Amino acid sequence: MLSKFKILLVDDDPDKRQLLRFALEDLAGFSVLTANDGVEGLAAVKSQQIDLVITDVMMPRMDGFELARCIRANPQTRFIPIIIQTAARGTAHDLRQGAEAGALGYITDPTDLDLLIARAHTLLDFKNYLDSCEEAAFIDHLTGLANRRRFERQLAREASRTQRYGRPFCLLLVDVDLFKDINDTYGHEVGDEALRQLGSTLQVGTRGIDTAARIGGDEFAVILTETDYAFGLEVAERLRLAIKQIRVPDGGRAITASLGLAEFSHALLDGRELVAAADAALYEAKRQGRDRVVGHTPAAPEEANSSPARGVSTRQGRGWDEGGGRWDDRREGSRE
Repeated sequence: MLSKFKILLVDDDPDKRQLLRFALEDLAGFSVLTANDGVEGLAAVKSQQIDLVITDVMMPRMDGFELARCIRANPQTRFIPIIIQTAARGTAHDLRQGAEAGALGYITDPTDLDLLIARAHTLLDFKNYLDSCEEAAFIDHLTGLANRRRFERQLAREASRTQRYGRPFCLLLVDVDLFKDINDTYGHEVGDEALRQLGSTLQVGTRGIDTAARIGGDEFAVILTETDYAFGLEVAERLRLAIKQIRVPDGGRAITASLGLAEFSHALLDGRELVAAADAALYEAKRQGRDRVVGHTPAAPEEANSSPARGVSTRQGRGWDEGGGRWDDRREGSRE
């Protein structure tokens, strides 16, 4: 199981890199990336999914201590375990400096490959356990989808990525129509099973790079990565039709849902505003009779202070029309 982990080896000595890479790849079976110094190493940590960093200390441009501090300072990488492996800096002061920088291992004999591999196994075992705990903390246990905490983190990441690189993404909010009636008529166990089936439908109907989440009792969200508004509407309509195929267990009643879509754009400041835009579209879908997709298109700058009805389009089946939108701050309430 540990062979799936990716190790970053940072050292400016090519002979030492080759030796350590051989030990970690051929003897231990790990996947290994290499970097010549701390600057290259830090870039690799930011761009790759790294599970363990093994670094020398004395390197040009950025030494191993500074690399460890930079990794620890970044909230996205701060829990990557770090081993310092060097023969040049082995005094008590050096070991203390490595520990203060965040290294969890400090090996002063570069030829002791067995010790290095053993320490790597120990730290990766521990990281695997922590990753399992983190995964459990971010999963909705009823549906197996992401929970609200994970959704909010991923939404912030996507908004930041779009602001930096200009890549499109959409947010889709999904709310089961008249879900209270299902619970009142058939009981909460049947209602839970209906939610599980809807969660499965969202997973099957989206890609691995998308994030489907349950963010409320009967409310779901899908972050559609690398997706513009037009394609987002197509995905939303496919999901709406797929949801209609779900039947209430023991009752045979079809489930329907209302869906609100918004694309993150220059007119929105952050993920919270995107949620507000998608929520406004979702409320409009409810107002118009449920079981439909409503998309929110951002108004042009000169229209920013005009009626909130601008920029909301509706789709049900094949028909399109223009409708009004409104924002209601009752995020936790059921829209039915």
